[in-house]
Amino acid sequence: MSDPTRAAAVYCRISNDPTGTGLGVTRQRDDCESHATALGWPVAGFYEDNDVSAYSGKKRPAYERLVDDLREGRIDAVIAWHPDRLHRSPRELEDFIDLIETTGAAVSTVSAGIWDLSSPEGRAFARILGAMARQESEHKSRRAKRKHEELALAGKGSGGGTRPFGFEEDRVTIRESEAVVIRSAVERILAGGTLRGQCKQWNDQGVATVKGGRWTPQVLKRLLTSARLAGWREHKGEMVAEAEWEGIVDLGTLERLRKVLNDPGRLTRRYSRKYLL
Repeated sequence: MSDPTRAAAVYCRISNDPTGTGLGVTRQRDDCESHATALGWPVAGFYEDNDVSAYSGKKRPAYERLVDDLREGRIDAVIAWHPDRLHRSPRELEDFIDLIETTGAAVSTVSAGIWDLSSPEGRAFARILGAMARQESEHKSRRAKRKHEELALAGKGSGGGTRPFGFEEDRVTIRESEAVVIRSAVERILAGGTLRGQCKQWNDQGVATVKGGRWTPQVLKRLLTSARLAGWREHKGEMVAEAEWEGIVDLGTLERLRKVLNDPGRLTRRYSRKYLL
């Protein structure tokens, strides 16, 4: 099947790319380009969402740009590696079907061929694929949640992400240079100091966050009330097990810190003083 009048958009997406290399979307792009050549559809543009899930509901900038270009008539065909690269949400799929019906655009995928959304049979097939993709995502999410629960109960970290302040990259070994300033802050808070005052001290001294930023009361409070600080593993807001890492402070100190920092009267008293002045 060939239609040289089609101006095709190539859409590529990978949900998880921890290295940030974009190799997954590059492979999809190569296959989609070959597919476009076989169809005789000139490629008008590439739309790539790397390390972006279609299940989470978060915005996909390239996909939104694709939809806008379809609506405005800048493209009239879409190529993807597989239908689930475009959608894993039935609700979003229905919006896409409406758009395709309105614009008359063509859709084709490397793995499933022409995706005919102009007929009842084609739309039914698309909905079946969408439901299966959604189910796969939900199963994956459930497995991930169960894995995190098991790790928590075993006192192990979940891994990944930015290292916690006070610990090395392995998230287990204490970084003593940061632990020292944490213990100093704990003493100051328990002696009546404020989060805002402690943030100012650290910022003035050049003590940066893990990402190199400035401290704010909200960020500092999360640090000082974290179960990790006392060598405990937290799951869904509850301390569930002693962790595989040593604490920077003991559990009793953490409990006193939480009592002080979670006291609703702290905020009330601070603003009361301000208004009285």
